Amino acid sequence: MTIPTYPAELPPPLRADYGEQSGDGRVFFRNDAGVAVPRLRFSATVDTIPYTIRVNRWRLAVFDHFFVETLKNGSLSFTVPAPLVDGYGILDEDALTLLDENDQPLLDAETMLVMFADGGMPSRTSVQADAFRVSFRLLRLPT
Repeated sequence: MTIPTYPAELPPPLRADYGEQSGDGRVFFRNDAGVAVPRLRFSATVDTIPYTIRVNRWRLAVFDHFFVETLKNGSLSFTVPAPLVDGYGILDEDALTLLDENDQPLLDAETMLVMFADGGMPSRTSVQADAFRVSFRLLRLPT
């Protein structure tokens, strides 16, 4: 079975609303006195990602089809470009963008394996006659 891919017709998330919250795989032991002592409980954790896109009506239909038909109402995991990395230049140790033999920048291409978070299903808001905000929460799964 192939893993579905976020449609290329859909835009990346809005920068102002995007963030990544690292998952916590620690457990804390409470002592009789003093601070709690942490230790690793899980080596693989899931990160929570709020995701908001702004789309016109036909792209809203693309999103809805992807969510309902492809992801079976959000029950399947899928891949999406990693917004903090994908499409940006690869840097060397001096923070200069690496170039290929044609002096074109080398761009990073990274995807994340995600699924809709519990309680993070899409909500749609009309912001103009033909503009909508779709907000949801994703869980980045360990790979």
